[in-house]
Amino acid sequence: MADDFDFIQPDEKKKLVVVKINPKLYPIDIIYSASYSVMEKAFVMLEGSLDEKVYVVLKLRNFKGTLEELGQLFYDELNAAAFYAVQLARSQGVREALIHGLSQASPLENMSDSEESIGQLWEEKFGEANEGSSE
Repeated sequence: MADDFDFIQPDEKKKLVVVKINPKLYPIDIIYSASYSVMEKAFVMLEGSLDEKVYVVLKLRNFKGTLEELGQLFYDELNAAAFYAVQLARSQGVREALIHGLSQASPLENMSDSEESIGQLWEEKFGEANEGSSE
């Protein structure tokens, strides 16, 4: 049973950590997204099969923690990318409705000012403003 949870394998001699990922749980685009987010801290290499297991090899670059912490950081980024993808999919209808609504409305149609009044100074149009006066 312990081997089932052995998904982070640090190698102190080579200064790298191998992270095993189930591609049925995390699609390749999510793996790419998590890989991109840790590239500043580690060199990233992907191996394996999209049908069985994907192995992410992380070699230290600019990371001050342990190899196991680097592997856990990768999993945290993987989960964050998966969460983002789920939220993006859930809100797609709302985004499409907003974009459709914005494309239908033209802000120039509802303007009551003529072209001449647009160039008028605020004070000429609405009078003097007494901002900041204590009178």
